[in-house]
Amino acid sequence: MKNKLQTIWDYFVHRVLRIPLTMAVRYDFSRSLKPELTIVFLHGIAASFTSWRPTVRELAKDKELSRVRFIGLDLIGFGKSEKPSFYKYDYESYRKTLRRTLKKLKIKTPVILAGHSMGCLIAMDFAENTEYPIEELILVSPPFMRRNESATINDRLHGKAFDEISHNANAPIVEAIAKFVDKVSSFEKRNLDTPAFRLTMEKLILNPGNWQMVINSKINSEVIHGRVDPLVIGENLRAIERQNPHFHLLETFGGHDIVGLKQKRVIRKVKEVALRHLLGSS
Repeated sequence: MKNKLQTIWDYFVHRVLRIPLTMAVRYDFSRSLKPELTIVFLHGIAASFTSWRPTVRELAKDKELSRVRFIGLDLIGFGKSEKPSFYKYDYESYRKTLRRTLKKLKIKTPVILAGHSMGCLIAMDFAENTEYPIEELILVSPPFMRRNESATINDRLHGKAFDEISHNANAPIVEAIAKFVDKVSSFEKRNLDTPAFRLTMEKLILNPGNWQMVINSKINSEVIHGRVDPLVIGENLRAIERQNPHFHLLETFGGHDIVGLKQKRVIRKVKEVALRHLLGSS
């Protein structure tokens, strides 16, 4: 727990001087001393790099990917990263934080961003709105909603589901499913009743500009969707693929998290994308 003096100092540095925060680096590994490609993994809302760790560890074991540097981050507000009350938890804030984090890591290779859930939104916004060169996106369970949530019944239910979780973090029903959530979802219960959760829900997940952002995106995006995912509208992803030639959708059996068959599909897709870039640069 930071003391009051440290909190004041952090406020001065990051709000007054406007020096961006950096994210906690939870994983940084490469079999090669001179990697040729870097993949950065961003987790979802109310989670941490823990949701990516088993998948990244499997990828790091693959000798064909020995020239890849794997980096796992905790987003501000979650995991082992800072959780300041003055942070805005909007796209611009995460954009600046991610940029400074990547520069601090002194990456000297092409970069691919891999996001899960909310991490997909942050990855796409970053790729589209900064000068930092991102080669490609890998998006797992991206929660893209149409601008008008009332367009379909599914959209209304989807928005309501997120809204109920956000506004009832301490309600008995959340307590009742906490153990279940811990076992089958990357959501970490301790994150539900926090400013980071409420603000990222409002400013990122439910942002009405998300639909236009993905429709207009010019960066190549490989997308993996679990057909029984209760938090992602599959028809929306299929509609995006029809409208955006840079958006490539792979549907598989699975829910929201990266486990089981879905994890195998994610590992295969990440490897496919990585090898394409490695061979292309040879």
